[in-house]
Amino acid sequence: MAFFYAVIYLPVRYLIGSDFDSFELLSVEWRIGLSLSACVVLALVFTFVPRRLQKVGVPYVIERLNYHHGNLPVWNAVVQFFSAAIGLIGGLSIGKEGPAVHLGATLGGYLAEKAKLPQYGVETLLACGVAGAISAIFQTPLAGVLFAFEVIFLEYRQRYVLPVLLSSVIATIVSHYAIGPLDIFSIESISSVLLSTDLFVACSILVVVIVLLSALFLRTQKALWRFSSVSIWWRFLLVAIATVLAAIYLPESLGSGYLSLSRLLSGDLVLYSLILLIVVKTVLTALTIGLGIPGGMIGPTFIIGGLAGVQVALVFDSNVTDVALFALLGMAAMMAACFQAPLTALVAIIEMTHSSAAIVPALFVIVLACLLVRVFFHQESVFVERLSFMGMSSTISPFQRYLRHHTVKPVAEDVLMFPEVVSIERVKDLASSMVDYIAFEHGDELRLLRRKAVLDALIMLDQGPQLWLVSDEDKVKMNLSLALDSVLVPVIDEPSSLESMLTWFQETGLAEVLVSTSSSSYSLVSRHRLDQFLLKSD
Repeated sequence: MAFFYAVIYLPVRYLIGSDFDSFELLSVEWRIGLSLSACVVLALVFTFVPRRLQKVGVPYVIERLNYHHGNLPVWNAVVQFFSAAIGLIGGLSIGKEGPAVHLGATLGGYLAEKAKLPQYGVETLLACGVAGAISAIFQTPLAGVLFAFEVIFLEYRQRYVLPVLLSSVIATIVSHYAIGPLDIFSIESISSVLLSTDLFVACSILVVVIVLLSALFLRTQKALWRFSSVSIWWRFLLVAIATVLAAIYLPESLGSGYLSLSRLLSGDLVLYSLILLIVVKTVLTALTIGLGIPGGMIGPTFIIGGLAGVQVALVFDSNVTDVALFALLGMAAMMAACFQAPLTALVAIIEMTHSSAAIVPALFVIVLACLLVRVFFHQESVFVERLSFMGMSSTISPFQRYLRHHTVKPVAEDVLMFPEVVSIERVKDLASSMVDYIAFEHGDELRLLRRKAVLDALIMLDQGPQLWLVSDEDKVKMNLSLALDSVLVPVIDEPSSLESMLTWFQETGLAEVLVSTSSSSYSLVSRHRLDQFLLKSD
């Protein structure tokens, strides 16, 4: 994340000579040039990059988690890294948080793959990567954990909590020392909040504004998703035109927008129409992301909500402290409404202000915003809506989840490895063994025998010499392939979960398989035993 910051902000600080978000300090020519250049470069990149590598962002992370066992290709993350950096340097109205989530999830999935972890281990490290990314960006460790569960997994996973918390805290510490404290907004801790009728009336109006903005934000994107098959040059040209117009007439809408909100809170920035900025920022962000620019939307929605909160506070002629409070309430409500992540939004503002004084009004606006968006606009999380538009589900069934949380060990039976020609003494030792199956190599194949059948064949020695007897250096041995009819059983590497094992049985139609747990150790898994395990679990 620190390197991501450096790639994005060092060039911009060199050009502007001030805060990375101060695009309005540049001349009109520079603003237009940066916006056009970013769109042209991105169009060139996506023209030559294979289509499979163009899938990036939070929806792609959820898709890979649900449909590909959390396997996130590294090259998609590389495309996400540089494309997001180009867009942010060019002043496009996108955020860095979504790309950061993709990068963190890819890192977690890559480490899990290298360590050959089972499926629940892959999901744990993926959640750690997501939480660490959000924590590093905002320096809000608990909000990062909740974001991973509410937005990515869409449910709380108790068994993942401890490692995800550890990852989130470490990411915050590293971010603090590598980047420094992220005082994005000059908001002092809110010492007290007077719960009054006027406060809740203002909060109710803020909720209505947030609900309308979130509906505008999503509806605009959904209308633009239908043009995903249109040439990328036409789509990015439209983004370029919209951004250039904003660069000329309302440069405060460029970039992430953090500085505009920060200046409003400090009283330094005076706009002719704050409402105009809010609407333009909402539509421009939805247009940019909806037409395929690979940026994030978490940061911009945060800012849009904050600007809306400031506008409501100014309408009620509030003092500076109330303006800061309503900015925080607007950010929390907008994030909760757009991503259906109420606890993440609540905890985020508590960690950002280091105060719990605003909990009651924050809960009021968050809960109302989430409910009204669902009831009146039938709107889920913007990421869920995106996956639904593509014909995909954002969640998996409880049955799939149960299978993914178990390895093959509960249904695997131990297998003893024998040579094809084995000494009689070793065969006799099977009488005291608790293992029911024996496997031996016959050429390049592994064949399976039951322990009881081998012992029964050994008893036949009492009736006289057998065809399977082999004499070797004054030792009597048994040739297993001659003594019994063995079964040829295929061998596979250990699957990551019972879901993968069940899929293998369904695809092959076979009843048994030897699972390689190490270089010389095997276990037998049968479809019958797997079905018994699932029936007992039900």
